[in-house]
Amino acid sequence: MLRKRKNKKLRMFNFNKKTIYLIVILVSLVIIFLLLYSFVFSKTKNSSDNQDLDNKQVIDNKVDQKDNSDKSNKNLTRRLIDGVLVEEANKDSQAIAVMINNHVEARPTIALAQANFVIEAEVEGGITRYMAIYADGTEINEIGSVRSARPYFIEWAQEFGALYVHCGGSPDALVKIIQEGVNNMNEFYAGSYFWRDNDRVAPHNVLTSSEKIKNYIEDKKFKKSDYFSWEYKDDLELDKRPLNSEIEIKYHSKDFYVKWKYDKTNNEYLRYLGGELHTDKDGEIVSAKNVIIQYIKAQVLDDKLRLDMETKGSGKAKVCFDGVCQDAIWKKNSKKTRTRFYKGDEEFKFNAGTTWVEVVRPEKEVNISS
Repeated sequence: MLRKRKNKKLRMFNFNKKTIYLIVILVSLVIIFLLLYSFVFSKTKNSSDNQDLDNKQVIDNKVDQKDNSDKSNKNLTRRLIDGVLVEEANKDSQAIAVMINNHVEARPTIALAQANFVIEAEVEGGITRYMAIYADGTEINEIGSVRSARPYFIEWAQEFGALYVHCGGSPDALVKIIQEGVNNMNEFYAGSYFWRDNDRVAPHNVLTSSEKIKNYIEDKKFKKSDYFSWEYKDDLELDKRPLNSEIEIKYHSKDFYVKWKYDKTNNEYLRYLGGELHTDKDGEIVSAKNVIIQYIKAQVLDDKLRLDMETKGSGKAKVCFDGVCQDAIWKKNSKKTRTRFYKGDEEFKFNAGTTWVEVVRPEKEVNISS
């Protein structure tokens, strides 16, 4: 009897011991699980917190950048010549109008791509010539090659109150400069402010620079002239711009054919001349934010085939920006006032940046595709 009780106690003891072992194992597993969970939760929370901090930092940075941009833009104003945002002191800087050669033997052009405003028009024999207008203060080591004056270019320069830089000119142009007291810098009488490029053939080798022009202005004590500014706007949003657009202008011969191809990404037009991408001597591509086709009648004046163009009055035009060309009317009330462009009664607002005006006789072929 005693032995049976003892065995029973032993069996109870053995059962309890196994139970305890099992409990210990389960508790250990629970503790390990809790420790692992705590570790993972801590890592996840830290990562989430860090991500939140990173996101907050990005947002804060964007806000700061926007605030700084807004504050910066509040201190800027649109420059009269091209609508680009500048400091108030540079708003109405002196305009410099330089006659630049487009003869085949004068290529490549020098610093044409740096101009703020360009007007291209025919001279004698169907050859075209550029008047590149620069905002005073831009440092340019070489500009050219510089070519001769024509009366209608002088009138366009007067729209900007510009110093007119040239190398000689037609008889009518030289008389006009004297009679109307046009501030000008003529290589014939101010040779020290120009030089000849020995790597180019005369007369296509006359160059100048922004420094020499600045020195000339200071030496002659020219005063800055006021001029009327167009209205300008910001670029159209990328997703609203068309994919393709081209403008082709067939001047007298293929060497002078012009094509402008629209670049959607940069919202600008790239220039092609004679079938090739137009680049300056330094390789910079000639481009524009706005391209205007201005139709003007012209007549031959003499046996040299020099032209007379009536810049005053009104006529048809095509105004192209943001990848779209629109019918327009140009108006110029007097020879010295600014040419302006309208759609109906509303004047166009142009993109800030370089504008090219392609002056075309009505009989010339112009093709626009999109």
